[in-house]
Amino acid sequence: MSDGYQVNTDELEAVVRRLRALQQNLGQTANSSKYNTVVGPNDFGGSGFKEAETLRSAHGNMQTFLSTTIANLNQLINDFGDKTHQVNQNYRGVDEDQKSAMDSQRKGN
Repeated sequence: MSDGYQVNTDELEAVVRRLRALQQNLGQTANSSKYNTVVGPNDFGGSGFKEAETLRSAHGNMQTFLSTTIANLNQLINDFGDKTHQVNQNYRGVDEDQKSAMDSQRKGN
């Protein structure tokens, strides 16, 4: 009977894989928002249309917001993914140490 803990290391690895897949999708979104949504000076109207500048400015602000948000999410995913990977490795190390200790005791008895 075990009074200890149990950690599903396979699930930890799956979490990291899902995070990395999400990160790849974010990269595609970042590229699309930065390079595929260019607004030219006359796209919303000529120089006599004052709302055109407001629209261009709003578009630029949204591009900046998306770029910053995606960069922050990437950093968060990197940090969480790296820490989850490290925890997974640590648990595997503890499990191996426990197994080795038990094997040594069995051989000694």
